[in-house]
Amino acid sequence: MRHQGLLQYILLLLWLVQPNIALSQTTASTASTSPTSRPDFAVIRQALQQALDLRFDQGIATAAQLEEEQQPTLASNLTRGMIAYFQSRWQTRQSPTAQKAGHKALMAVLEEGKRQLEQSPEEPWLKLLLGTAAIFDALLQQSEAPWKSVELFGQGRSWLQQALIAHEATIDAHLGLGLLYFAGSTLPAPVQRLLGGAGGKPSTLESIHHLQRAAAAGQFSPEVARTFLVRLYEQEQRYEEAIALAVKLQQAFPDNGYYALLIGRSQCAHNRYAQCATTLGQLAAQLTASSTVLVQRDDRFDLYYAWGQALNELKQYDQAFQAFRRAINQDTRAVKDDTLRAKFHLARLYEHRGQQKTARQIYRTLLRGRNVDDLHQRAEKRLGRLR
Repeated sequence: MRHQGLLQYILLLLWLVQPNIALSQTTASTASTSPTSRPDFAVIRQALQQALDLRFDQGIATAAQLEEEQQPTLASNLTRGMIAYFQSRWQTRQSPTAQKAGHKALMAVLEEGKRQLEQSPEEPWLKLLLGTAAIFDALLQQSEAPWKSVELFGQGRSWLQQALIAHEATIDAHLGLGLLYFAGSTLPAPVQRLLGGAGGKPSTLESIHHLQRAAAAGQFSPEVARTFLVRLYEQEQRYEEAIALAVKLQQAFPDNGYYALLIGRSQCAHNRYAQCATTLGQLAAQLTASSTVLVQRDDRFDLYYAWGQALNELKQYDQAFQAFRRAINQDTRAVKDDTLRAKFHLARLYEHRGQQKTARQIYRTLLRGRNVDDLHQRAEKRLGRLR
């Protein structure tokens, strides 16, 4: 079984290399239909904007405008699939419904698009649709079927690169190429390197270049590209750029708390604790009024944990105490390392309140769990001082 798995892995690596070889042999050609002349772009963009504002039903209804005689088209199915990605990320991550619906829609694009591509092999619009569908389907399947996602990432990249070569005005192809930055989070290191071609995994600068191009001049992808770009800025610790872009996105999509969360996290990571406390305090109040602002437990945990950190640094201990407790309640099984850190902060705050017995209980609980950095040593030190 081990040798069979290794053989499958080698064959998959060889398959991924082929698109790069084929691409180097491709010559530029003039498309029969200019991608910029299609009327679908504005409708796709409107539907995606509605999804980014958490109005998923409206986005799906807008996508239906792309149907022909009430039958799905490549454009309508692509739009539904992209909406499903954000819906699974921000609304129904605990339920597979949106993810399955998105996968079904994107598979329909890939199956029908390939048939049409056999008839029109030089059509850049088809390659743009196919490549974008492949990339988003790979993102949807990344955690459940990582090896399938590898194939999709590789094929999607090949189509999108060919689309750009065939017609340089296919600016939206830059979106999918920029998303290759996020392809390696659950994949083995050799595959991450191969996804980037001979030069290795796509560099940060390459990914930023692609996403900036899509954000600046894409026909349907600007807001989606900016949403991924701000994530990239935060992950690369480019916090000033992350904050500046997230502020604009929050203004454009005020009902989506993700952008405010990202602003607050970046402010906290940049040691701007007063601003972080204000940003996340307002988001917490908004969440109390409307639970749809942040549905996912992961996002809520980040909100309360970062808020607690900021309040603790500002010596607003009572509010920090409540924030850390809320964070822990979002991760009752302590799956996250930061949950253990939140418990340590909470124990220190119990000490500050004069409740040493409760603080000792938390420290002992931490010592029975996994160690994170020097957490066990810190807990033992605190217990020693409380004896």
